[in-house]
Amino acid sequence: MERLEMEEKELKEKIEFCDLLIKYGSLVNATSEQSIRAFKLKENFEEELRVVRLKMGK
Repeated sequence: MERLEMEEKELKEKIEFCDLLIKYGSLVNATSEQSIRAFKLKENFEEELRVVRLKMGK
């Protein structure tokens, strides 16, 4: 797999993990601070994903 494709896949997985933590954090006893951090990280990962996709020409 090309480096950018691998990076895109990893970012998608990280975004999905953050989504799950935000939605179901209470099931794993996540603190509100952890949920806020997940939300902020998700935004950063989404921005990185946009940059990767631009580099890929998508």
